[in-house]
Amino acid sequence: MTTSPIGSNPFLSSLEGSSASSSSSGASGIAALGNANAFYNLLVTQLTNQDPLNPMSNSNLSAQLAQFSTASGVQSMQQSLAALTAQLAQSQSLQAASLVGRNVVFDNNSLSLGASGGSAGGFTLAAGAQNVQVQVSNSAGQVVDTLNLGSLPAGVQSFHWNGTDPSGAALGPGNYSFAVQATDASGASVSATPFGSGQVVSVMLNSGSTPTLQVQGQSTGIPLTSVQGVM
Repeated sequence: MTTSPIGSNPFLSSLEGSSASSSSSGASGIAALGNANAFYNLLVTQLTNQDPLNPMSNSNLSAQLAQFSTASGVQSMQQSLAALTAQLAQSQSLQAASLVGRNVVFDNNSLSLGASGGSAGGFTLAAGAQNVQVQVSNSAGQVVDTLNLGSLPAGVQSFHWNGTDPSGAALGPGNYSFAVQATDASGASVSATPFGSGQVVSVMLNSGSTPTLQVQGQSTGIPLTSVQGVM
């Protein structure tokens, strides 16, 4: 009695193909291969009907077992990662929802000027600075006002912009941005990290992406990942 070489078995061919593309289609590949019982039944059948004069080598058997184990492991890993991703998304949604009504600090250098005029912003100085200036720019990138804050210590600082240009004329409502320039007594630049702050009024739970916070005074949503603190 003769049998076809074990390496040319269609089942193993599909298994090898599944291992090569496990990163993109592991789950579907495993479904095509069948379960572990089907694999071992086929393996026993091959061993039972092998040619006594040309038996299957131990290396071929080990290779089949290793390939099936690898493909099965990839499927289990993908299922675990999918479950973990779903849990993380749910946890993020709960965290975001708990921030409604709270004041948060977030990475942002934007200023939203309303009809009533005036907007607040903040930044963190890495060291004490002798001269600190805040330049306010419009949506076109043009500097419309400069605030001279003088000497400030290291740490968290805040400022208020009244919504006017250097001549005192009121600027129109809209979105603006600010940049901080700080130098020490020797004229060396001091690092300043801008941030925004405000009260969370609502949360958008976006499917498949990070929740977005709607913050009072901000015309655009703030990703949850940008929040640096809660006050």
